[in-house]
Amino acid sequence: MAEQVYALERLYEDQEPDLVADTIPAVVAWLGSTREGREPSISVSVRMKAAKDESLRIGWDGQALERRCRGTLARARRMRSRRTAEREHLTELAAYGLALVGISIWMPGRRAVTFREGLPPDILLDDTDGALRGVEAAGRSRGGFGALRVILEGTKDRPGGKRAQLVQRSDVAEAHVSLWCAEPCVSLLLQVKP
Repeated sequence: MAEQVYALERLYEDQEPDLVADTIPAVVAWLGSTREGREPSISVSVRMKAAKDESLRIGWDGQALERRCRGTLARARRMRSRRTAEREHLTELAAYGLALVGISIWMPGRRAVTFREGLPPDILLDDTDGALRGVEAAGRSRGGFGALRVILEGTKDRPGGKRAQLVQRSDVAEAHVSLWCAEPCVSLLLQVKP
């Protein structure tokens, strides 16, 4: 299995800078939270389809991140140390940032246009009324692929996970899910509609 490599600072070119600026500190804090004193990178096992797994190494250059958006590393440190109200949303913001990385790598040429509030999908690639195209993102701190499958499909007691929510929406023409787990560091990326 070949390993893809992605430098987080590249996200500022691949996606709209205003959409990534608030997510990058969360990605650094979330992925770096168990990796103090090591190289600033982490490997992720990515499951895209039942028969296809990929490996992704996400790294970053702190100086390059600071040149793009001052205070990024300080925000990441505060999030990691729980010295900011943003700490409560760390996993959510990191999942959005990692979804943007996934879009950049596996959906070349596509760019997020906005975040959507309250209804799936979270990240819109096209906001055409009645024919939305986008990516629903979610993250978990622990649980691996098992936890991500629960998000995707629901449970016996609570059926109808993210897949069902997206498929049922008549205003959504194309939908993907981008699910991430920090420990173990894994991801599930799937197109669920059409």
